[in-house]
Amino acid sequence: MVFVVFFIFVDVVLKEQVEKYALYESNEKLNNILINQKALHTYIEEKQKPIIYELKKEGKLYPEFFDPNILSFTYIARNIHEIENKLLKDANKTQKYYKLASMNPRNSVNSANEFERELIKRFNATNDQEYKQVVQEAGKDFLYYAKPVGKNKESCMKCHSEPDIAPVELINTYGDVKGFHERVGDIRAIVSIKIPLEKELNNAWKYYNIITIIIAFSAILVYLIIVVLMRALDKKQLILEELVNVDQLTKCYNRRSFEINIASEIELSKRTGTKFSLISFDIDHFKLINDEFGHQAGDTVLRELCVVVTSSNRTYDKTYRVGGEEFMIFLPNTGLADAMGIAQRIRLDAQKCKTRNGAVTISLGVCQYNSKDDMTAFYKKVDDALYKAKRNGRNRVESCEGV
Repeated sequence: MVFVVFFIFVDVVLKEQVEKYALYESNEKLNNILINQKALHTYIEEKQKPIIYELKKEGKLYPEFFDPNILSFTYIARNIHEIENKLLKDANKTQKYYKLASMNPRNSVNSANEFERELIKRFNATNDQEYKQVVQEAGKDFLYYAKPVGKNKESCMKCHSEPDIAPVELINTYGDVKGFHERVGDIRAIVSIKIPLEKELNNAWKYYNIITIIIAFSAILVYLIIVVLMRALDKKQLILEELVNVDQLTKCYNRRSFEINIASEIELSKRTGTKFSLISFDIDHFKLINDEFGHQAGDTVLRELCVVVTSSNRTYDKTYRVGGEEFMIFLPNTGLADAMGIAQRIRLDAQKCKTRNGAVTISLGVCQYNSKDDMTAFYKKVDDALYKAKRNGRNRVESCEGV
């Protein structure tokens, strides 16, 4: 779950970065266009036009001289971008939408559309310096940008105020209707630019896919490594738990485990009233088995007896080896009467274990827990019941009642 959440988080972040990257690259293109446009406008106004005016003043050009190829910024800018788009088309690259949109253009090519007309009105009514927005056209994303060309200056009025003071050649070229009757301070046009995001988005998504695959592969690899390590640790943990809680000879639980578990069950019983019983048993005359056949034979009897007893137990019963040949069986949710029946069955099953002298027999003591007893008192009761069984002839079951 941690890896899934991490991957989803990374995926969301990457997708956001894809869009930011595309916008960043498009903004860089936009900035280049604006810088070039500003440089062109500055050059025309500060370098080119003064020379033309000086030539007129010196009489080297006639006073009515006008040629949009060298005197009209909008004309020059539009033609430069037309040439640039042709070159981009020839190079099979994305073309740019660039327009000097005006509400009162001399050339209909520069006529503002409805949206651009609203922007011109907005720029005239406010102090806004630019408009930028991601837009969709025909299912494709574009970065749209608009900014005022600049407010009309006094020097603009010769060509844009009234037709009767305009250069004759300007009138001959464009007529005396369009492009006139403007005032100083008016914003007559905007730079309208659309940068396609498709190429940048495609490039960004390509990198996104590569990075996502790398992250997914790395996450899976790290996950598998962690799983292998965790399983190895779990295996070691199980081994350690077995070493700590399980008797290595018989594979029953050991005395340490018994004391911890029974203390917990006593506390639970006192708190909730849950009943449970214990069976204590040991092997009759086990010392004789060791003395006559050797300790190895005695160990074999212990192992076989534990296999028989645990296989006879219910799934939730637990068998503990608490001494040399002494065992305890924990019976949860079991009263004394049922515990006595279970003990009798175990006594009979134990005789399946054989020695050279015949079947193995066991003596058993049974006791149900009383909430007034602590662990020491309870253990003594069940132990006393076991010794009662031994005193009464062995190979029998006795309860702690009357003990």
